[in-house]
Amino acid sequence: MKQALACLLIFCALTFLLGSCQREDPNSRVIRIGCFPNVTHVQGLVARNMARHGEGWFERYLPGYSFEWYTYSAGPTAMEAIFGRTVDLTYVGPSPAINAYSVSAGRDVRLLAGAVNGGAALVIPSDSSIKKPADFRGKSIATPQLGNTQDVSCRAWLRRNGLSCTLEGGGDCRVAPTPNSMQLQLLQQGDVAACWTVEPWVSRLEEMADARIMVEEPDVVTTVLVGRVAWLKNHPDAAAALIRAHRDLTQWIIEHPEEAQQRVQEEITLLTQSEMPMSIVQKAWKRLKLTNDIDVPGLEQFVSDAQAADLISRVPPIEGMLYQPETQEASK
Repeated sequence: MKQALACLLIFCALTFLLGSCQREDPNSRVIRIGCFPNVTHVQGLVARNMARHGEGWFERYLPGYSFEWYTYSAGPTAMEAIFGRTVDLTYVGPSPAINAYSVSAGRDVRLLAGAVNGGAALVIPSDSSIKKPADFRGKSIATPQLGNTQDVSCRAWLRRNGLSCTLEGGGDCRVAPTPNSMQLQLLQQGDVAACWTVEPWVSRLEEMADARIMVEEPDVVTTVLVGRVAWLKNHPDAAAALIRAHRDLTQWIIEHPEEAQQRVQEEITLLTQSEMPMSIVQKAWKRLKLTNDIDVPGLEQFVSDAQAADLISRVPPIEGMLYQPETQEASK
């Protein structure tokens, strides 16, 4: 597992270096945005659905620009796309964003806005004999991807409760990075004892695997909006308009939950090529806290948790990650 992490970090570093060698087109009128087929990426999914129906939300704020949408299954992959300059902005979990910020020595990634808090949980079968953290000794927990936000949260929770879990797969228990779409089968078959995952997959496990929540962190940062520094430098006006659009969209979603849920359900079904029941989206919705605010203490906690799990080492001050177009970026 440690070799896998090392390879991932090396790949990210190489991708960053190769991306840095590519020339940025300051006159491009195409904005490329990433998001995941997760309910916790609600702003991205709603905006993407609106665009697909010819009702583009971001397009209203940025006349003359066109938008291309990209889909990722977990944060580390999305940040590779940032480094490779194949996307300009993406919705992503805080841990991969912080890792990318660290890998690039604070040069290539900026945090534009908060998006969603909550919506992630540790799920176990309803008939599980597990009652307390110590019961996970000798067992496996699935997380979406090595180094993603839920993976870091899981490892931090185990450590706080006195359980060791090494990247090599040793220790008291094992964390098994597994795509969200595969976790249902593994839990049903008993191949893993639990899943630490994110909505709508939490609610899907509850409904389809007769699972229950053991641990939920309703205030933890789950999704943020980040951008590439090179793109932000070349398009400061577009960046400002896009941030305003994101903030207004967050408020629109809060005020129009039923329509937003329908759009999210339609997009997840389309992107996963598997029907996502509306009942699951509605159940997942109750666990979300939509926000535009950036929780700096929460981000700093992710840094500490990731460092304790040996997932990252040195990280530049988190304040430097916040996008400040008129001051910080001008000096970079």
